Amino acid sequence: MIRIPKFKTLDEAAEFWETHDFEDHVDDTEPVEIAVKMLPRRQKALTVPLDSKMYRQIESMAAQRHEAVADLVSSWVRERVLAESAVP
Repeated sequence: MIRIPKFKTLDEAAEFWETHDFEDHVDDTEPVEIAVKMLPRRQKALTVPLDSKMYRQIESMAAQRHEAVADLVSSWVRERVLAESAVP
């Protein structure tokens, strides 16, 4: 059995694993412990009820801009909040 080589680059590793099956090399590995840290969310999701006609209009506008509906609506909300917060 071929042992897993020590790779000098990610390209070398990719080349090796493109032609080898990990199952054939399980005995050449050892268990490791990892800690997964939960990161705080940077964004919050908001559900906004819209009638079907309004949603289709927004969907069409987003398609014309080659943009996702959520991204378009988010930019509108951001613009409005910034405008409102600039008013004394």
